[in-house]
Amino acid sequence: MVGLYGGSLPECSGFGWTCRFFIFDFCLLTFFRKILAIECTHQCISVAVSLPDGVVVRTLHEWRRTAESIVPLVDSVLAESGLVREAIDAVAVSSGPGSFTALRIGMATAKGIAFGTGCPLVPVSTIEALAFSALGQVRDGLLIPVVPARKGEFYYALYSPDGDAVREMSPVTYVPVTVLKDVFMGMKEPRVFVARDTGPLEALAEEIGADLLQADFFTAASLLPFAEKKLSSGKPPSLESVTPDYQQKFRSGG
Repeated sequence: MVGLYGGSLPECSGFGWTCRFFIFDFCLLTFFRKILAIECTHQCISVAVSLPDGVVVRTLHEWRRTAESIVPLVDSVLAESGLVREAIDAVAVSSGPGSFTALRIGMATAKGIAFGTGCPLVPVSTIEALAFSALGQVRDGLLIPVVPARKGEFYYALYSPDGDAVREMSPVTYVPVTVLKDVFMGMKEPRVFVARDTGPLEALAEEIGADLLQADFFTAASLLPFAEKKLSSGKPPSLESVTPDYQQKFRSGG
């Protein structure tokens, strides 16, 4: 599996930790800050740290034990990076939408570390980061990142590859799979659904003639370019203003 920026990343497997140090070569990105990134919106939780010459990332397939696993995972990545918490310049967190409980735990952990170290906290849209992480494999057509909500229902948005970035074509929308079919059936452009679990989308993709890209490559490292860009372009949000993007919480029966 080709990972973010051309690096080769292992899939989440079993209940063990996997680690890979890799050099960024896609988009020729250079990180000027040591950023700790936390991704807890799906079954694989992951933590990454950006360094001047690459990234250290670990993934853990113990999402049912996120609360007890996330802090040791953070400490392990920092140790692998040769850093202590006080040495990081910022914390990035996947802000959702995603798994309600894991998202809440990831956000609380990120906030706690940012508060304890006094560094800024940068929220990153899970949907947008998912689309961007697919650029290494999809360079034209429509990118459709999809995140599961309730059974048979999804969050999705539309993005178009734009050089070394993605351009938003529609905002995040919450729909049942039957509506997804109606939205995309008549489109002539190449369409690629990007999801960490493509199983629920297989029948839809076949029916409407779309492609599926299983995003095993999506990890906390996928958040780092957004965090670097946000930190370079302006003042980060206040710690108090950063909240999870639950979305589903506010829907009837949620």
